[in-house]
Amino acid sequence: MYATAFEFNGIRSDDIGLSILNFDGFSNDGVGTAGSEITFNTSKPANNSKWNFHNPQTETPLQMSFQIGKSDGNGLSREECAFLMRWLVRSDGYHYLRFLQDEYENTYFHCQITLQWIRHAGGQIVGAELAVTCDAPYGYSSLKKYEVDVDEHSPDSSSFQIYNDSDETGAILFDSVDIICTSDADVLTITNDMDPLYSPTDPYITRILNCVAGEQIHMANHQITAGLTPEAMENNVELNHTSGTIADDFNFHYPRLIHISGITATDGEEETFSNPYTENRINTYTVTGGSCHLCFTYRTIRKVLP
Repeated sequence: MYATAFEFNGIRSDDIGLSILNFDGFSNDGVGTAGSEITFNTSKPANNSKWNFHNPQTETPLQMSFQIGKSDGNGLSREECAFLMRWLVRSDGYHYLRFLQDEYENTYFHCQITLQWIRHAGGQIVGAELAVTCDAPYGYSSLKKYEVDVDEHSPDSSSFQIYNDSDETGAILFDSVDIICTSDADVLTITNDMDPLYSPTDPYITRILNCVAGEQIHMANHQITAGLTPEAMENNVELNHTSGTIADDFNFHYPRLIHISGITATDGEEETFSNPYTENRINTYTVTGGSCHLCFTYRTIRKVLP
């Protein structure tokens, strides 16, 4: 690690006179390898000399450690130590950490931190060693946002594309999806042309029934809620969902952002082309059934560490 400053929970270390340092000759290169430790499940059939490969899993979160101290080389006062405990050692869940280093400023680690004081021979606290445990075996990009207006009467505006720049293949759910309906929609659907490639045996379509113009739909944390815009409330618009809740009219297929490598093209039952280095990152979404304004917020995966 070559960074000299970091940011945690929106506070930069260099703004408060702290730097990433080395004490007692220890190096800050010690980023753990948990993010690349994959458990391969295998089994060997009877009377066979080969092992079969099954679903691989990453079973440990990313972990790392680094040391910090005052940029001017002085020790830490009691008040400064108390502030570091409040700032870094949190009881309110995971928060985002990033290292302020060229090319990595937009890589974030959603983590919790524990702290151990570093003292010199006289007993004064001169710094701390931070042990970081992330919520996943990887980091994340900065928060991205994509907004689009879809008009059911204009075929050219019913589809749009989002590029998936993730370092990991697979599907991720958006952090949030916000939909403002600008027309009634008996059946509002969102499809992604990558879904049939990613899960060919399980058709995946986002479907919401009984939407009304002026309805605001919010998807986040595997939940969906609905309300009305101020204008719709002024016009006495009422929601029209079964039993009064949108959950009864939703199939719980949240929109996904997909990255696939190694696509095999087929012509009927015949394989025509296979290339393990093929990258499929462009997700083309199509909305049918009604007009709406869409806003997607999301973070993609980052696996290369500073």
